[in-house]
This record gives sequence, C-alpha cells and structure tokens, in this order.
Amino acid sequence: MRIILLTFFYLIGVFAFAQTNPCTRTIEGKILDIDSKEPLPFATIKVLDSSKGAVAGENGDFIIENICDDEVDLEVRFLGYKTVVHHHDFHHADPIIYMAADETLLESVVVEEKLNVHDLKTLSSKEIQLDVLDAAGQSAGEIFAQTSGVSLLKTGQNISKPIVHGLHSNRVLIINNGVRHAYQAWGTEHGPEIDPTQVDRIQLVKGASTVRYGSEALGGVILFDAPSPTYNTKLSGEVNGGFQTNGRAYNGELSLTQGFERAAWRASISGIRQGDLSAPNYQLTNTGKRELGFSLAGKFHFPIIDINIYASRFNQELGILRGSVNGNFEDLLFAFQAEIPNETFPFSYDINNPKQEVKHDLIRLKASLFLGKQQFDIQYAFQNNLRKEFDVRRGNLNSQPSIDLKLISHSLDIDWDHPSEGVWSGTYGIQLFTQNNDNIFGTGTTPFIPNYNTYNIGIFGIESYTVGNTVYEAGIRYDFMNQDVRGRDLFQNIFRNNQNYQNFSFTIGMVKQLSKIISVRTNIGTAWRPPNIGELYSFGRHQNILQYGIWRHEFTSANEIEFDRVLTEEDRSIKNEQGLKWISSVELRTESFDLEVTPYVNYIRNYFFSRPFGLRGSRRGTLPYFIFDQTDAFYSGIDLDIKKYWSEFFQTGIKASYVYAEDLNNDGSFVGIPPLNVQIEFVRKYRNFSFKINPEWTARQFNEPPVITPDQIIDAQEIPFEQDEIFDLVQAPNGFFLLNGSIEYKKKNLQFAIRGQNLLNTSYRRYTDFLRYYADDPGINLTAHISYSF
Repeated sequence: MRIILLTFFYLIGVFAFAQTNPCTRTIEGKILDIDSKEPLPFATIKVLDSSKGAVAGENGDFIIENICDDEVDLEVRFLGYKTVVHHHDFHHADPIIYMAADETLLESVVVEEKLNVHDLKTLSSKEIQLDVLDAAGQSAGEIFAQTSGVSLLKTGQNISKPIVHGLHSNRVLIINNGVRHAYQAWGTEHGPEIDPTQVDRIQLVKGASTVRYGSEALGGVILFDAPSPTYNTKLSGEVNGGFQTNGRAYNGELSLTQGFERAAWRASISGIRQGDLSAPNYQLTNTGKRELGFSLAGKFHFPIIDINIYASRFNQELGILRGSVNGNFEDLLFAFQAEIPNETFPFSYDINNPKQEVKHDLIRLKASLFLGKQQFDIQYAFQNNLRKEFDVRRGNLNSQPSIDLKLISHSLDIDWDHPSEGVWSGTYGIQLFTQNNDNIFGTGTTPFIPNYNTYNIGIFGIESYTVGNTVYEAGIRYDFMNQDVRGRDLFQNIFRNNQNYQNFSFTIGMVKQLSKIISVRTNIGTAWRPPNIGELYSFGRHQNILQYGIWRHEFTSANEIEFDRVLTEEDRSIKNEQGLKWISSVELRTESFDLEVTPYVNYIRNYFFSRPFGLRGSRRGTLPYFIFDQTDAFYSGIDLDIKKYWSEFFQTGIKASYVYAEDLNNDGSFVGIPPLNVQIEFVRKYRNFSFKINPEWTARQFNEPPVITPDQIIDAQEIPFEQDEIFDLVQAPNGFFLLNGSIEYKKKNLQFAIRGQNLLNTSYRRYTDFLRYYADDPGINLTAHISYSF
C-alpha cells in the first residue's frame, strides 16, 4: 500500500511540476455591469506585478496575451465602479467580471465556468437563470414548466414533478448540484424534494442522455445548480420575503456569502407556510404546506486542485385534498360528479390527513485535479430521504403513517477530460451508485413496496470531433445493476427476489453552424431503465388511489383479477425498458429575432405504464385502482420557441409544445399525456420597471382513451372491458385560457415584484393532475415579494 501511495504522489508531481511554462498563455474575458448585465467598454484590466494589461472593447471583451505565470492577479477599474481584484489561474475558464457601481451595496462578482464541460454538445438544451424572486413561493417543477417541452404531473397544487416530452418520474433524470437526485421517484405522487430558493440555474437536456448520466434518462435530464460562493468578496448577503393571497402563504429567505483569495463560503435558510388554497368557487380543504430548507457551500482553491463542499436539508409537510378520500361507493360516485368536493370546510392553516412528510439530506464532496492539460473530477455524495405518508384512518391509526420509508444513497463519480488533441476532445468516466430502501416498522399495513438494495456501476466514454463549423459526437456506455428485494405478501409471509439488469447504450450526433445566424443540431441515442420497485411490487393504497404492480396481480381463466400471490420471473417475464430517441433542432438568432424549432420521435420498447382498472372498497375506503402493465410505445412531438426584440425596451415571445403518444401493441392511447400548450409573453421595460403579460392556452386532449365511468363499473356484473384495454374514469377536461402577469422593480440593492396567476379567475382542470377527478385547480393568486442585498 505504501508503494502505491508513493507512486501516486510521484506521478502527480511529474504532471504538476514538470511542465514548461512558456510565455504563451492568454486571458480572454468580459466586463459587465452586475445589475443591468450591460458591457462596460473601456474598462482597464491590469496584471499586477507586471506591465501587461488591456482595455475592454465596446462589448466589454478584453484579451491579454504572452503571460508566463500559471496564476496571476487581475485588477479591473472603471470610472464610477468599485475596483475588482481577481486571482486567476489557467486551469479555469476565462473570467466574466460583473462590476458593481460605487453607490450600491452590492459587491462585484467574477464567474469562471468550467473549462471542460461534460455535457453532450449535440443534444438540444434550455437553460433558465433564476432571479431570487423567480423562485419565491414556487416549486422547482412550476418554475421549469415555463420551458417549452415541459409540463407538470401533479397531485393537487403541492405535489408536482416535471414531464419532458410526455415522460416523467423514472424516465426523467434529475441532477441536483451535480448529484443524481435519489428520492422515491417510483411514485407519481412524489415530487422531487428540491428547494427552489437554493437554485440559481436550471438546465433541461431534451435528448436521450443515458450515455452521460445513466439509466432513466429516456425523456431527458434536468439539472439544478445552487449559487456558488465567489472568491475575493466581502461579507454580504440577501434577505427576501413575500406573501400570496391564495392560501395566504408567506415565505422568507436569508443568505450570506464571503470569499477570500483561496476560499469562499455561502449559507442559506428559507421557509414557507401556506394554508388551504381555493378554486374560483370553493375552498380546497387540506391543501396547505410547510417547507424549511438549509444549505451550506464552500470551495477551496490550490495550485493543482479545487475542492467543493455542499450540504443541504429540505423538510416538507404537504396536505392533500380532503375531498379525494371516500368511505364507500356512494361517496366515490358523488365525489366524481359533485360540483364542490366532499369535506369542504372554511380556510385553515392546519394540515391534516391525507398528507406527506418528507426530509431530504444531501452531502457532496468534489475534487477537481488539474494535471497539465488533463482534468480529473472525483465526486462522492450521500443522500438520506425520509418519507411518511398519512391516510385518513380510524382511531389511533390516524396518527400513524401508512407508508414510512427510509432511503439511503451513496454515489461515486470519476470523470476524466483528456487533453484536446487538435480536433478531438472527450470525456470518460465511471459511476458507482448504491441504495438501501427500508420500510420503518409501525404502519399497521402491508408495506406498499418491499425493502430493497440496489447496486449500480456505469462506464462511459464520449468523444467529439470538430471540423470547421461542424462538431461530430459519439458516445457509448455500459451499465450493470443488481437489485435485492425483501418483502411481505398479503398474508405477511416473507418473499425474496434477486435480479440482475445490464445494458449497452450509445449516442451519435452533429452540430453545424450553417451561417452566422443559423445552426442545426441532431442527435440519436438509445436509453434504458430496469423496472422500478413500484412497477413490480406496489401493493394497496397510495394516497388517493389503489395500485398494484406487475408481480402483485394476475388474471384467472375466468377473466377475474387476483392479488393474493407475489409473482416471479417464471410466472411473468419482465424485460428492461429500452428507448430510441431522435431529436433535432434548428436555431436562427439575429440581433432582433430568435427562433428555435425542435422536433423529436421516441420509440420505447417494453414500456411500463399504469392504467385504471376498476374500483375497490376496503376498510380504508373506496378508491379507483390502477395496475401496471407493459407494451411498446411511440412518442413524437415538437417544441417551438420564438422571441422578437422590437426595441431595447419591448420584446415578445411564443412558446409552444405538442406531444403525441400511442400504445403500439393495442392501437390505443395512454392516460395523462400533456395536450397542446401555447404560452405568449409581452415584456415592456421602463426605467427600473419591467411589465410582463403572459397569456397561456392549453387545448383539450383529444388523443385520449375511451371512458368507462365509475357507475358503469359498479352496475356491470363482470369486468365491462378487455384485460388489455386502456380506459379512463372521466373524460379529459376542456381546454382553458389563463392570463398571468407581473410588475418588477429593480434598483441598486432593492428588488420588488408583484405577480398575478389566473387573473381572470378561470375554473379549469389540468389533464395531467391526478386530482382532476375531484376538484378544480386554484383560482386567482396575487403575490408580492421583496428582496434586499447588503
């Protein structure tokens, strides 16, 4: 062991110190105003302790050549602005320097993006830079639903998760601060536990991204990044708060940050309390929520290594509409037909059953090692996810959770960016991921899912080849996963199962700049995922529905369904879900006009899906029940983004998305596919004010399966449909028009915003909301938020 360590440190020394340093280094950067983001032409940049320097051009760009040292100190000056001194080394990207005016309390900021970006270059992507007021009072999913190609899968207003090109849950991978977000993703009623106030940038990768990120990226990948502390900054902070009328919610956040020459830190705390929401014509009882989040980040810079540390906790208590719980068949029929939901009461901040309580902890340690022209990134992450779900139950059982889960995850990622050799550049990596999911004793129910352990290893390589204005890219990946399952059947007998899954994935793509204003990109890639634990083993009640996995139900010869046995691979063979997605985009960008069109097709073999299959009564209530099945699926669609800059003070935009989905084996449609959505934006700027009007139109979903209503099921003497027939319990809701808008004010260190949602107080229901069976979506909501930097 001692010999190995000595050899390792010897090699580091050879790479780090045996390099020659000819005076051929160059710094290229940009100087901008921190508030307006406008360039600061003719700012002066000087390399301290030398005679070298530069003057920024009209666009704020500068270049300093013939630098000899690996690390230098840059001094930046501009009349009326605070002087900036920035320590720069050539392991990092060239700096973007945001300067603060003398009269403001803000401090200047320097941003150095990573020199080597690991993402696939040929995949279509969208990025949202979040202002502190953008996240106030909203969930992470609600923020990102403003992007074309993204909609929301909801269980009421408090629980939502993103749908990307018609796919969601275990088909959309979420990366939180560089870490694969580990939560109970198998549940459609489970939103990702990410605090939006701790996020300053969100990126959507729309293509099949399995090669880079691993299984479950059939629809795409969403990356959430927290604000990074900045070197050489004084102790500063930001405090903000707000109030919203619908739910009478109030929220607040405090953040502090400080940077030194080689170290920096940032800490933040945020919280929100919300009462019952209201639809246009009635109260939505028991839809309150409470959230509390903490985060701490630090980074340290050394000559050949950067170290980043991040830790966060996010606590949630989320109420679920009381009217979605029914005691018998008559109550259920009434709930489906009633204009006002059952159990509707006056406004309250109380959160009663049904509800969810969730805690999510994340600790991340990352080291970036720079050895000559090579970069190694090594990252370890630990996640602890605690989930309790409470149903309406009798007596003392009402205080006990019906689902109580503890999920512990460990991950280790190692990436190598090899030196660029002329036209070639690439990234190789290995990813290790383990999970241990346990049911906590004391629920008084048969566990909804069994205990399980997962062990996963993935190895990938991506290379890009640049010729003139064209970049070609290809990648390959191998994954192996072992899953060990332990659970109890209906009669509390213990069952066990151990499964191995493996798969090769590939991607190939191209980006070409056709002219100064037009570019095209195209990518075709495979993706895969093994069945998740819910698709195989879910059993019984899950909030407002009953649900049974593929191996927890079977059909008899008499066309009856039974739930007594736990099946195995010998009883019903299960195959991995495998997708092939082709996505292309055409971009046109001029000084006054932006256009992007993104069509795609996605063929998914062995597609897992949940579908209604009837009604079932028990001592815990009468609810619709759903079963899991497999088929082959075809998805296709198009995203459209248009922006027109009429002047410096006025712009308009259009975002539209359409997705079509088909069950190929049964020539049918799926439940819950997002319908056509069109969003329009008008933005008018006047001095320090910004006025926005955002009309939104969502069409009715006509590509829906047939409807068999609850009363038809109750009246029938036998199952009134074929085993493989997909149907819904109610018709898709009508299309609707919403009017949203906002007024924002920004000056120096003060920001203020008033926003309005559903300003016309329209009654509507979203097709992708599971509670559309019982109630309308919320009515008009006015929010006011203020932020102060110090």
